[in-house]
Amino acid sequence: MGSDYLVGPGDRLIVTLWGSINGTYKLEVNRNGDIVLPKVGAIKVAGVSFGELPALLRGSVARIYKDFQLNVNLDKLRLIKVYVVGEVASPGDYNVSSLSTVISALSAAKGPTKNGSLRNIQINRNGKVVETVDLYDFFLKGDKGKDIRLQPGDTILVPVIGRVAGIVGNVRRPGIYELKGESSLKELFALGGGINPTGYLQRVQLYRVEAHDKKVVKDFNLDLSAPAAEQQTSGVKMQDMDLVNVLPIDSVLRGYVRLEGHVLRPGDYALKPGMKVSSLLQGDNLLPQYHAGAAQIIRLYPPDMHPEIVYFDVAGALKGDPAQDVELKEFDRVKVFSREQMEEVPVVKVGGEVQSPGVVRYLENMTVRDLLMQVGNVKLSAYLGSAEITRIKRDGGSVTSYSIPVNLEQALKGGAENIKLEPFDELTVRRIPNWAEATERYVTLKGEFMFPGTYPIYKGERLSSVIARAGGFTDLAYLKGARFTRENVRKLQQQRMDEALDKAQDQIIKLQSNVSQTAASAEEVASSKATLDNLMRSVEMLKAKKAEGRVLMEITSLSDFKGSLYDLELQGGDQLTVPSDPGGINVIGDVYNQSTVVTQRDRDVEWYLQQVGGPTGDADRDSIYVVKVDGSVISQANSSRFMFYNSFWGKTLDSGDTVIVPRQYEKTAWLRNIKDIVQIIGNIAMTAGVVIAAGK
Repeated sequence: MGSDYLVGPGDRLIVTLWGSINGTYKLEVNRNGDIVLPKVGAIKVAGVSFGELPALLRGSVARIYKDFQLNVNLDKLRLIKVYVVGEVASPGDYNVSSLSTVISALSAAKGPTKNGSLRNIQINRNGKVVETVDLYDFFLKGDKGKDIRLQPGDTILVPVIGRVAGIVGNVRRPGIYELKGESSLKELFALGGGINPTGYLQRVQLYRVEAHDKKVVKDFNLDLSAPAAEQQTSGVKMQDMDLVNVLPIDSVLRGYVRLEGHVLRPGDYALKPGMKVSSLLQGDNLLPQYHAGAAQIIRLYPPDMHPEIVYFDVAGALKGDPAQDVELKEFDRVKVFSREQMEEVPVVKVGGEVQSPGVVRYLENMTVRDLLMQVGNVKLSAYLGSAEITRIKRDGGSVTSYSIPVNLEQALKGGAENIKLEPFDELTVRRIPNWAEATERYVTLKGEFMFPGTYPIYKGERLSSVIARAGGFTDLAYLKGARFTRENVRKLQQQRMDEALDKAQDQIIKLQSNVSQTAASAEEVASSKATLDNLMRSVEMLKAKKAEGRVLMEITSLSDFKGSLYDLELQGGDQLTVPSDPGGINVIGDVYNQSTVVTQRDRDVEWYLQQVGGPTGDADRDSIYVVKVDGSVISQANSSRFMFYNSFWGKTLDSGDTVIVPRQYEKTAWLRNIKDIVQIIGNIAMTAGVVIAAGK
C-alpha cells in the first residue's frame, strides 16, 4: 500500500505504543472520521494520507505522554461501492476494496463482453469523466499508468467496441484488434507483434468490406527490405472490418542435396556451385564395406519434376573420373549401397560334432582352425582323426563337388592340415564311433526294484542285465503290470495319435452341423448334441495328453525273462515301471455303478459286471472289452465261440484289469457313425496310457 492512501471511515488501524505507555490497539475509523485512542481521546484521521498518519498520532499522544515510540498499520480496508455498466458480462454495483483499481473492478464484473470496447473505458466521478483507460496499454505493453484507484460512487462505463481489424497467418500475435489511433497497415502489424520470418511478403492479402455493398480482396507486395518499406506499409490505410492475411513462404527446403545409404553422416547438405559427388563422399563419410561399384542419384527433371535414376561408379568418382564424378543438382538424392546389399555374401558351413553347427560368413584367408574357433570348437565326442571338407568346383557353366579329407588334430595345431577354405566349403566333423549322448546312455527303472533309479548302459546291453544290476524285483513287485516305454515308439505313437484325433474332431464337427437336419425330434436333437459334446470333450482331453510309447511286455520272473523274446536290447531313454499289486478290477462305462471291485481269485468278466449292477439299457453288450494290466486287450471278437457261447464272458481277470462297457448308438439311425469315432477315441486313450469310456 502506498503512503498516499487516504484514510477514511470503515478503515481499521493497529496502533502500537511502547515506552512510557505500552499497548496495542485496534481502532476503527468511525463515521465522523475519528479514532478513539484510550487515555488520549478522539483523533480525527479521515482524509489524512497514510504517510502522514504516524506524525498526526504522535503529536496527539505527545500532549499527554513523553518518551514513547509509536507504530501504525492498516488492519482492514474499508469497502467502497462502485458501478460497472455497459458492455460487461455482469453489470451492476460492486463493493470493492478501497485500494481497487479499474482493472480489478472490471475483473469483478467478469470483464468486457465480445462487443465491449477495450480501448475507451471511461471512469465517471461526480458527473465528470475523470479518466479514459486503454487496456491495450496494459495487455500489450504492461503499462498500468492509467489504472487509477477508484473512489466511492465511481462509475466504470464500457462502451460498444469501435472499429476493428484482424490479422492472421504468419504474424507473432494473430487476432482481431480494436482500432483507436491506428489507421495504417504498419500500425496493425505493430499490434500483431510483427511478421514472422516465415511470412511471404510478396503477396499479403487484404479482405475488405465495402460498406453496405460487397466484400473484396486485395493483394500487396510488401518489400520490407526496400528503403521505402515504412512509407509503403504506412500508406495502406485500415478500415473497419478489414482482415489481413500474411501467407506462409514455400515450405519446400531449397538449395540442398541429400546423402543417404551406407554412409557415416547421412542427411541434407548445402548445394554449392559446381558441387560434385566426390565432395560428399571424400574423407571418412563412407562406411567400411561400401559397394565400390554402382551408386545412384535420384534426380528431379523439369518441367513436371519427375524422378529419374542416374548411376555412377563410387570408385571412379573418388578418383575424379569426369564421367563418374557427376555434378549435383538441387534436390538430388545420392544413395550409396553396402556390399551386403549388392553382393552375395560368401559363407562356409560346418556340421557334426561342433558346439554351434551352422553357416558362418567366409572371411579372406579363413582356415579350418579359424572356422572351428568361430563355432565354439569341437565337442568331446568329435573324431579328430578324420573330417571332411566338401568343395564345389566351377568349370564354365557346370559345377561339380568333391571331398577333401582333413586331420583335425593336426589342423588345430596349425600345421599343413590347417587347410585354407574357399567360399561355400562345407566341413563335416564326425562322431567318435560308439559315442552316445547323455540321452542315449541312460535308462530308468521305477517302482518295485531293490534299487530303482537311472542307470547308464553300454552298447548292446539288454533289459535283464539292468534289472539284475538294480538288485532284481522286490517281494511286492506285480510283474503282470510291468510297463515298458521307449522314446522312438512314443514319437511314432504321438504322430498317429495326433492324426487320429484331428480326424475324429473333424467327424464330430461335421455331425454337429447336421444334427438338427437328421434327428427325428427335439428330444433326439438334445440327446445327440449332448453325446457329441461329450465326445468333443474326450477329444480335447486327449489332445492335452501325450503318447506313452508303451511296448507290451510279459515278465514272470527274472530268470525266465532273461534271454526271452521280451529281453530287449536297450536304447537311451527306455523306462521300465513295475508297480505293486493294485488289488482291484476297474469297471467303467455304461454300467449302473462305475467302480473298482476288489480282485477275487478265478472270477470272470461276467461276475465283475454283476458286482456293479451289470450293463445299463443303453450299453452295447456286444462291444464290451477288457484292457489288461499289461496293456493288451481282450474282447468278444478275439475270443473263441461255440454256437451261442462266447468264451469272453468266462475270462478270468487279473488285478489292475479294466472292463469297459461302451454305449449302444444304433438306436438312432444317424448316430450309428459315432460308433467308429468312439472306437478311435478308445484306441487313442490306450495309446496315451489313460482309460476312458468315450461319450460318457
